Amino acid sequence: MKIFSWVLLLVLGMPAFAAEVRVPTQEGIVYGVADGQQLTMDYYAPKGAGPHPIAIIIHGGGYQRGNSKSGSEAYCADFLAPAGYAVFSVNYRLAPKYPYPYMVYDVQRAVRFLRHNAGRWDGQANRIALVGGSAGGFLSNMVGLLNAPGDASAADPVDRESAQVQAVVTLFAQSSFATVPLNADVHALLDPVIKEKGEAEGLKEASPITYVSKGDPPFLQILGDKDEYIPFSEATNLDAALRKVGVPSEIIRIPGGMHGTGGWYKLPGVPDWEVQMTEWLNRTLGHQGPVGEGVRKREPVGGVPPA
Repeated sequence: MKIFSWVLLLVLGMPAFAAEVRVPTQEGIVYGVADGQQLTMDYYAPKGAGPHPIAIIIHGGGYQRGNSKSGSEAYCADFLAPAGYAVFSVNYRLAPKYPYPYMVYDVQRAVRFLRHNAGRWDGQANRIALVGGSAGGFLSNMVGLLNAPGDASAADPVDRESAQVQAVVTLFAQSSFATVPLNADVHALLDPVIKEKGEAEGLKEASPITYVSKGDPPFLQILGDKDEYIPFSEATNLDAALRKVGVPSEIIRIPGGMHGTGGWYKLPGVPDWEVQMTEWLNRTLGHQGPVGEGVRKREPVGGVPPA
């Protein structure tokens, strides 16, 4: 059983020492109901005095798997909560039962819910960042670029709130489905829209890069240049599109990095991406929280500490 758990964690992108991952302060917070099922999120309490910026973590899992405690992006709570961020990790509906765009709607609902209820956690309603990896990175890209306004006529006051965010961080994330071969997971997500609108139009509609505009929030993309699923060009293409319309955009390249952060800490010369990410969020959101606590130590390679 222990061997199976270790393998499963690696498949999901979580480091094998996942027992060190921060435990949620509050679990199963209901942020909405869709198709009769509750949508939930977990809360990781921030360190220090508030008010606190809000970081919404969106898990990966190939659009068909995963939950708020799985995926290497869950590790981000370990260093964002100590830096003073109110961290929420969201669950969303999964394909193929709920294909595109249902999970996009769920993440938008999570943003609206936290904006409306930020005061419950001493959070800042207008300092919200999305942090997603893999499938969650696609969702962070999409929701960040759609900038969906609230529905002023909605009966639910949560739905009257904007789903716009003030910062987006993505790890190994898809920015266009038209430039990468479609695998089984992507087919589970996109086959209905492709069947309805044709492949070219369906892929365009579901690709985050389609929605780039000058009003977008700043973006930080983090990606290994040896990622076996997401070509590095996915990051550079989106970066170029954002910069073209004047949106601040940065990339952190992980030399030799594959999909998921699980093995990054072993790479020689790996950048301190966790520190750089936290510092970027601090600058972008005007936050002054401490940086570095909760970051996992790099593992020496061949007995020699990484550069």
